[in-house]
Amino acid sequence: MNEWHKVSNEDLLQIIVGLRQKLSQVIKKNGKLTDKTVVEVSQELDNYIVEWQRRKNINRKER
Repeated sequence: MNEWHKVSNEDLLQIIVGLRQKLSQVIKKNGKLTDKTVVEVSQELDNYIVEWQRRKNINRKER
C-alpha cells in the first residue's frame, strides 16, 4: 500500500488483526512456513506492522 496517510490508525489495526488471522489460517491449510501464499501474506502483514510502528514512533516524538 503506497497511500498510508489515507488509512486511519483504527483501520490499520483492523487490517493487521485480519491479516494475522488470515496468516494463521493459511499456515494451517498449507502446513509449511515456506509456502508461497504463507510468505506473501506474511510479507503483507509485515508492511502493515512496520507502518503501525512508524506511526507510534512519530506520536511519541511529538509529545
